Amino acid sequence: MKKRTALLAFLLALTLTGCFFRGADELYTVPRPSKDYEALQVRLSEFIAKGGEYAAPLSGELIQSVQLQDLDGDGIQEAIAFFRFPNEEKPMKICVFHQTDEGYETLTVIEGAGTAINCVEYAQMDDEPYQEIVVSWQMSDKVHSLAAYAIGPGQAEELLRTDYDSYRLSDLDQDGQQELVVFRTPPEGGPRAELYDYQGGLAMVGTAPLSGGITAVADGGVRSGNLMGRVPALFVVSAYEENGTITDIFTCQDGRLKNITLDTAIGESGETIRFYTQVTGSDINGDGIVELPQPVPLPDYKITTAAVNFWLIHWRQFDAQGVAHPVFTTYHNDRDGWYFILPEAWGDNVTLTRSDLPGGGERAVTFSYWEGDESVEPKPFLTIYKLTGSNRISRATMPGRFILFPEDGLEGASEANTIYAAEFRDGWDHSLSEREIRDRFSLIKTDWFAAG
Repeated sequence: MKKRTALLAFLLALTLTGCFFRGADELYTVPRPSKDYEALQVRLSEFIAKGGEYAAPLSGELIQSVQLQDLDGDGIQEAIAFFRFPNEEKPMKICVFHQTDEGYETLTVIEGAGTAINCVEYAQMDDEPYQEIVVSWQMSDKVHSLAAYAIGPGQAEELLRTDYDSYRLSDLDQDGQQELVVFRTPPEGGPRAELYDYQGGLAMVGTAPLSGGITAVADGGVRSGNLMGRVPALFVVSAYEENGTITDIFTCQDGRLKNITLDTAIGESGETIRFYTQVTGSDINGDGIVELPQPVPLPDYKITTAAVNFWLIHWRQFDAQGVAHPVFTTYHNDRDGWYFILPEAWGDNVTLTRSDLPGGGERAVTFSYWEGDESVEPKPFLTIYKLTGSNRISRATMPGRFILFPEDGLEGASEANTIYAAEFRDGWDHSLSEREIRDRFSLIKTDWFAAG
C-alpha cells in the first residue's frame, strides 16, 4: 500500500510540472524515485523513444498523462499512459501496464484515430473483475467518437463505437454495475437517449426520446442525481429555441429507459422549459434529491427596461412518475452571489428594487410589500447588502444593520473580503426575526449538482 501511495504521489508531482521526463539538471530537486517508478519509467521511455509524446485527456475529471487504476480488481493498480505518435495512421495510443514482481509489463495498447483523446473513464459494466475503459476520441474540433473497451491480458476488445453529443455512466437500474447512456441529436429520427448494458457484450437495450424542440444538449448538461424516493436519474439540460433551456429526466424502470418528464402530447418536457437560465438544477436544500428551478418574473413597480428585472425561483422535486412537488421559493441574486428563501406567507405580494452605492463597495436589494396597484407605492421591509472595500465592517455595523455572512459575525468579518448584511425597514410586518433572516440567507454554490 505504501509503495502504491508513493508511486502515485511521484506521478502526480511530475504530472503537475507538465511532463514526466526532463533533463537531470531540472530534476535535481526531485526526491529519489521508488523502484516501482523506475520500473514504470523503463516502459514509458520505450514509447517515448519510438516517437511518442504525452497526450493527456483534454477534459473530464481524469486529465493526467499517466493514471493509476486497479483495472483487474486484484488490489494492484495498473498504470495507464496516454501518447500521441504524430506520424502514425492511428496516432493516439492508450498503453496499459500491469505491475509484476519483476516490474511493469505492457498489458495492452489501445489505438485510435483522430487528433486527441477528449476524455476517459473507467467503469464496472459487467460481473467480470476487469473494469472497462470508456474513451471519447476527438476526431476534429466538433466531432467526437465514443468507444468502450474490455481489457484483458494482451488484448483490448472494442465493445462499442458510436457518434454522440453527450454521454453518462450511471447505475440507473441499481444492479451494482454501470450502464452507458448516450445522447444523440441526429438529423434523422429525432433527438434521443440510448441505453447500453452489458449482456454478454455491450448492447443497446433501449431508447427514449429527448424533447423534440431542442437544438443541442448543453455542454456539461448531463448530470446524475436522485429523484424522490432516492431513485437514480439522469438530468439532461438542452438548448431550447433561441434563448431557453429544457430539462429531460431519464430513469430505468422495469429494464426500460424512460423520459419521465416528456409530455407525449407535445413531444417535449414542457414542465421544465425556462428562459431565465442563470439558475440551474441543484440539491439546494441538501437532502440528496435534485431540485429543478421554475423561474417566475416578479412584478415591477417602476418598469425601467423592456426586460424583466427580477425573478423568483420555485424549486421542485420530481418523483419517478415525473410529477413535480414544490419545495420552496427563492430569490436568487446571481449578480451578488446570494439567495434568500421566501416564506410562503409573503405569497405574490413582493417586489424588489436595487439601490447600489455610487462608486462601488455597497450593493443592495430591497424587498417591498406590494399588492400590484400602480397607484400605491410598495412598502419596503427588508434590505440585503453586499459590502466590500476597506470600510466594509463599519458599513455592516451601521445602526439597524446586522451581519448575515460570515456566519460568526464580527469575529470573522475582519478576515472576509466580502460581508453580507441586512436591515429591517418599517414598511410592512414580515414576521421574521434576525435569526430567521440568517437561516434563510445562503451564498450561491458554483456546483449545480451537489447531489450527483
